[in-house]
Amino acid sequence: MKKLYIVVVAIALMSISAFASNTRRDIVDTAAQAGSFNTLTKALKAADLVDTLKGPGPFTVFAPTDQAFNNLPPGALEVLLKPENKEQLRSILTYHVVPGRVTASDVVKLTSAKTVNGEELRISVLKGVVRLNESRVTKTDIPASNGLIHIVDRVIVPLMGEISQVSKIDDMLASFESKAIEARRDAAMLESKRRNSQINWKTHSETLNVMKAHINEMGKMLTELEGMKSRATLFQEKAIEAARPHLEDLAQRVEKAISWLNEDRGSIAKAEYKENLHGIWSDADQLYRNVDTIIDYHEARMRLHELTEEPVAR
Repeated sequence: MKKLYIVVVAIALMSISAFASNTRRDIVDTAAQAGSFNTLTKALKAADLVDTLKGPGPFTVFAPTDQAFNNLPPGALEVLLKPENKEQLRSILTYHVVPGRVTASDVVKLTSAKTVNGEELRISVLKGVVRLNESRVTKTDIPASNGLIHIVDRVIVPLMGEISQVSKIDDMLASFESKAIEARRDAAMLESKRRNSQINWKTHSETLNVMKAHINEMGKMLTELEGMKSRATLFQEKAIEAARPHLEDLAQRVEKAISWLNEDRGSIAKAEYKENLHGIWSDADQLYRNVDTIIDYHEARMRLHELTEEPVAR
């Protein structure tokens, strides 16, 4: 523990020396002056927390750098900065703030700390490295007129919460796309049967009912996705919006085909029925293509982000 204390104190002294001139500035101005907290400053403004952190305090802020924000999942910051997600952003930012002036020497003696948002940070120390949940403290004890700043290399995520639903929406869109592939396959089977007069009505009916089940599942998924649009990235929103028109038309055409067969099994030979089958194929194909194109582009942007991401200093 003595060795650990020496390491922490050494970091603290270096930080104090580098930021000695900040003692007359409050926490917000100190962060802004440093130049590596532009995203944090922007987020504080969006969450209406600037005045709070300019108040008398004292506060201890575990401040994520611009690179820490860049390390969030692609699109997560975009979602958090939406006006409708202001409360979520406030909750995350206040999870980085602890009441009082908590120095580096205080932190290493703790296993947890209650934050301003009411939830607790988990604190651990291993080989001289202080961790708050999964983030690392890289600089400590930066003085401000109304508290202290400690720098962390990641945005700290509440243990029982989540930064955003971006990843969840990605997973749901992937599941939706899988169902769209199945519906497209069913539609392709119907399209091939449209040209084959030897196929009986029962085969048509069975395929249509399987397709109806897929459409119903997609309808439930899409309704849930539409309820999550406020927490979606721009490209996720586009994928969700692109699905609705084709899914609705597809559902109507499948219902119409089933109804015709229930009323008259000989419908499979009628031109109107065959034209409707072709419409089913067109809708199913376009539904899949629209969602797939947007998802593929979104994933390409994520891969590009990972390739260009700067390594975190160790």
